[in-house]
Amino acid sequence: MPYYSIYTAPTVFDNSGKTVPTQYGGFNLENMDSHGAWLATAMDLTRFARIYDGGTSVLTAASIKQAFAKPETGINGNGWYYGCGWMVRPVTGGTGMNTWHDGSLAGTSTLLVRRYDGLAWAVLFDQRQEGSAPSYSDIDPALHTAANAVKTWPTGDLTSTYF
Repeated sequence: MPYYSIYTAPTVFDNSGKTVPTQYGGFNLENMDSHGAWLATAMDLTRFARIYDGGTSVLTAASIKQAFAKPETGINGNGWYYGCGWMVRPVTGGTGMNTWHDGSLAGTSTLLVRRYDGLAWAVLFDQRQEGSAPSYSDIDPALHTAANAVKTWPTGDLTSTYF
């Protein structure tokens, strides 16, 4: 699948100075490590999010609590804040929290959401908002609206049925 971007940059793969599409050599993805170098499917991302649902061999309940703890400073005007790797928004009424992380580089835009009610989703795009193109930020409220409209969800893990 190709990645799309309107930008170009000098290649980082050699010293030729050749101009390339930014998403195909304008930055060194391999050296970004956890800053933008994750390669995963939407299913992989939602599996990753599930380890934060409760104590596991990977994360204890205490480490999960610390990841979502409210910092002393840095609370956004809308009440959300950045925890340890997640944006966190307490849900009105103190019934839980929504957590999410998004990101983009030339040629990609992603969003991973964990909701207070146990729902999680990931969306992946092969381009991002550049220039006068529409913003991808509209997908977040649309997905919450769609999820809120569902009255009955299937029970159990249906992964093997579809993947």
